[in-house]
Amino acid sequence: MSPLARPAVRWSTLIALWAVVGAVLWIVLVQAFLLALNPFCHLQRPSIARVQVKSVDRDPDSQITDFVSVRQGDSDRVLRLLKAEAAELHEYDEAWILGAWYADSLRPTEYRLTPQRVLLEYPALLLLPAAWLLWLVRRARQAAEAAPPPPVRRTFTDDFHLKAQRFAKDGETSQGSAAPAPPKKNLD
Repeated sequence: MSPLARPAVRWSTLIALWAVVGAVLWIVLVQAFLLALNPFCHLQRPSIARVQVKSVDRDPDSQITDFVSVRQGDSDRVLRLLKAEAAELHEYDEAWILGAWYADSLRPTEYRLTPQRVLLEYPALLLLPAAWLLWLVRRARQAAEAAPPPPVRRTFTDDFHLKAQRFAKDGETSQGSAAPAPPKKNLD
């Protein structure tokens, strides 16, 4: 029996999964709201790239981001990273960079690639494993609620009654009572 078939585990799992779905929907709603309020933003194609750092420069106009000059293949680019992420990078470091799905002047356009950052930028990705787990819970519930197979019935007979029936007189039943005798025909 699957652990998800137990009601306590199933309900706990369902509550946790629906909390994850609610949190994802809340994050997506907040992102859409912030996007609608910002007139200076534009959508861009999400990307993942491996780059080599050339230099890290301070951005005097921003308290959130710094400039990082990088080389990607044969081309040079200037990225806007969070100050904490930019401070961790040094010249000639190689790093994986995640491009955000929209760019504006208020937030960074690129981030260092980490699982936490992927989930914060693209929370809808969490809906895939949540949907799979909800499907597993549903299957476990259906299996638990299915009618159990009929029990195997075994009939045991003892030898005493079988032997008693062999030696019974005609007209007697195995219960020991005599059956009524058939009416005799008068041949006269």
